[in-house]
Amino acid sequence: MLLFQLIMAIQKLPKKAPNTPGVYIFRRGKIAIYVGKAENLRKRLASYFRKNAGAKVESLREEATRLEWNELSSDIEALIKESELIKKYRPKYNILMRDDKNYFYVGFSQDEFPKIFITHQPFRTENCKLKIENSSYVGPFTSGSALYQTLKILRRIFPYCTCKKFHTRPCLNAQISRCPGFCCYSPPIVNPFKTRSYFKWQNEYHRNIQNITAVLCGKKKTLIRKLRKEMREAAKKEEFERAAELQKQIEGIENIFLHRMFLDHALAKQRRGHDWQKIERTIQALFGTMRRIRRVEGYDISNISGTAATGSMAVFVDGAPSKNNYRKFKIKTVTGISDVDMHREVLNRRFRHSDGWGTPDLLLIDGGKPQVSAALQALQMRKVKGILLAGLAKREEELFLPGRRDPIRLDFLPAHTSHFFQHVRDESHRFAKKYHHKLREISYRNESR
Repeated sequence: MLLFQLIMAIQKLPKKAPNTPGVYIFRRGKIAIYVGKAENLRKRLASYFRKNAGAKVESLREEATRLEWNELSSDIEALIKESELIKKYRPKYNILMRDDKNYFYVGFSQDEFPKIFITHQPFRTENCKLKIENSSYVGPFTSGSALYQTLKILRRIFPYCTCKKFHTRPCLNAQISRCPGFCCYSPPIVNPFKTRSYFKWQNEYHRNIQNITAVLCGKKKTLIRKLRKEMREAAKKEEFERAAELQKQIEGIENIFLHRMFLDHALAKQRRGHDWQKIERTIQALFGTMRRIRRVEGYDISNISGTAATGSMAVFVDGAPSKNNYRKFKIKTVTGISDVDMHREVLNRRFRHSDGWGTPDLLLIDGGKPQVSAALQALQMRKVKGILLAGLAKREEELFLPGRRDPIRLDFLPAHTSHFFQHVRDESHRFAKKYHHKLREISYRNESR
């Protein structure tokens, strides 16, 4: 009677399951007897309690006393988590319902530049086209199509080689950044160049393989922590292109575990703005942050010997000017020539309107250390926190960051980012100057009356 009640209780559970991807475990007491994954947990679990489900499923139903599930973000995350749980528990029914030929494994060859391949039988290599003796494997995985999709996405983040033969020209995958390119050149071309650069390429390639292995083994969090540390170190050394590339890899790993990776890639790129993504990653690397940066505000002051002094706020959203959000300021409290005090006044007035004007992610001030210090004082006065701040000095084209002793030359940054900073600076300068000229014209007309 107790067993019947337990079975009936389990049958009701699928209705409570969410319509999301995840993994599930049938248990007998505390012992896991079957582990599975699903794109839709509710539908998949309901299928176990239909009539004519098959002898093995009926046996599983009768033996199970508990059913639990773990809701996840995507089918890929479910695939990796399922593999992790099968290795951990070695459930009875996973073995009964599948033989070795029905599981999938990801293999890594032991070549100078390791190849990645999918196989059913990791310890039988005689029929394989690749030389994979002594290869290492990650698995088992239950879905070949999901595994192939996972590797396809990982390859965009960490390029690797799948060429079965050496060749004398870059392969097609190298031309679309899916293969490093140097790894499959024929030995006569590669061997003479086993220099420091060659070994640097080899180390980078092995690093990609290690990162792919970490993702497939469920070590996403550990890998992201490692990449963030490397990104911060690269930024400190002013290796901004390297830091931006690491930021791109971190985002790529995180996106694997989100539904949006399955949206049409071209449309997603078009919507987000591919160029802005590159700029955003560089800015994030500069400041050592993972925060999204969407709204950037540029500030400038225009005056002649302190007369008709004006300030401007130019706004860029996702890299494009948002002219409806531009604001101009007539300087009211500062007399004489004090660009620093004028910046302080403008920012103090701007942040009276935080609710109505929106909140910036980054402020770009025209000027160097004094202007940046004045901006910090204005933010502190208004108790504004969490906004990034930089000053851009015109004369040397240098970027000043709070807390950093030495400025960063714009020509050290990737071209797309340095051009963006200059665009923001020039646009705020144009807008301030336009208002300054207007005030001067009004003043001249009044004096001539």
